[in-house]
Amino acid sequence: MQMAIAKHPYARGHWYLAMNEGLDKEVRDYLWSDTCNKGYSLKTDMISYGQYGGEPEKYWELYEKYPGAWSRSGWRMSQAFFGSYWYRSGAHTSATPTDLLNKIYDDRYDPKKHGMPERNNYYYGSDPKYQLERLVKHPNLDLTLAIKLSQCGVESVQRLGFEKIVEFSR
Repeated sequence: MQMAIAKHPYARGHWYLAMNEGLDKEVRDYLWSDTCNKGYSLKTDMISYGQYGGEPEKYWELYEKYPGAWSRSGWRMSQAFFGSYWYRSGAHTSATPTDLLNKIYDDRYDPKKHGMPERNNYYYGSDPKYQLERLVKHPNLDLTLAIKLSQCGVESVQRLGFEKIVEFSR
């Protein structure tokens, strides 16, 4: 039944399948494939809903294959890699690998490399400061990234980064 829904062109059916905790792996992989879906939207939802929680290569594939998605749908990408803002546990907790979190910070969010925009007219959840705070609270944060964040130049993030360093040293 799941594969029949996946093979039907009705996109909403694909979204519901992505949320399904009992999604068959063959159907999951079909939904991910370019045969079914060439874009990043469904893939970000599949990552967000934990469909590839134990497969870090899928996180890397999403990150490397769709670099432009950060500017078009930054909220989707951050939800996939940092976890859902609205749901704090279960399948909505991000399993992004530690090395990828470090790369995302270095490539996209390091204020010393990319600056910190002054304007405050971001749509909900897209403010870089907010994204840095989500990053520092990520369950896969490591000591290296905590040190980087504790020296990033954003006071609230630096404080949280330092608290994580203290936590790691216990």
